[in-house]
Parts: sequence; structure tokens; C-alpha cells
Amino acid sequence: MQKINALLNKNKSESGNHFNRLVAQTDAHLSLQQFWQAIAPIAISQSSFASSLKDGLLTIHAHNSGVATKIKLTSASLLTQLQNLQQEDPLYKLCKVTAIKVKLQVKSEQKRLKPTPRTISSGAATTLRKLALELGDSTLAEKLNKLADNA
Repeated sequence: MQKINALLNKNKSESGNHFNRLVAQTDAHLSLQQFWQAIAPIAISQSSFASSLKDGLLTIHAHNSGVATKIKLTSASLLTQLQNLQQEDPLYKLCKVTAIKVKLQVKSEQKRLKPTPRTISSGAATTLRKLALELGDSTLAEKLNKLADNA
């Protein structure tokens, strides 16, 4: 762990390196995300994220069209809440929002393969019918006959 800390401290001392820029961008993005989550209702904040703030335009990515529509419909009140938070909280003084842009970014899901129905051979169906006859009048015999009929 000491080696990692030494490496991180070494990177912090070097000016203009990639690590410092990456940390600064990550901190800015985290702050922007916290700014968005501070005013967005829970249902919206769980299904969306703030991606950028450029020239007063806050870009929000929604995971589905329902959330995107809800953000668009409530954008006026959300914008007012963002502006009030920006004025009240010194942490967000630099986050000046004048408009909200919503983009749809659907999470991809793996396609589920439909299971192919299994069939049994005619010989197996005959064997099941014989077994059902031996069992007589029972629930298991009915199920075996039904299985044999689907062959």
C-alpha cells in the first residue's frame, strides 16, 4: 500500500500530468452528479445521470423514454430548483444552469434466447404409455400420458 501511496503522491506533485487532469475531471463530474441528485426526485435520479454542463446547458441522460419524458415535462420546476440550489449552496456556485437537455441512453440487455421445446421419441412415448397403464388410475399416470401425447 505504501508503494501505491508513493506513486499517487509522486503523480500529484508533477504538474500537468494525465493523472491530475483525470482526477479533476472525475471530481467535476461527481460534483455535477451530486448537484443533479440533490434536486431530482428519487425515481428520476435513479434512472438518469448528469453528463455535462456547458454554457449553462445541463445535459441529462435518461435510461428509458418514460424517465426522459418525465424530465422534459418537469424541466421548468427542475430548472428553478437547480437555480435556487446554486444560489443557496456555496458548493454549487459555479454550476449555473439556464437550460436542461435530455438525451436517451438506453441500457442494453442481452437478448434472451427462447428455449426450444424438447420432444421425446416415439419409442419413449410408447414406454411412457405402458408405464402409465401399469400405474393405473393415478395422477402420475395422467401426467405420463399427457407427456406422451406431446411427443
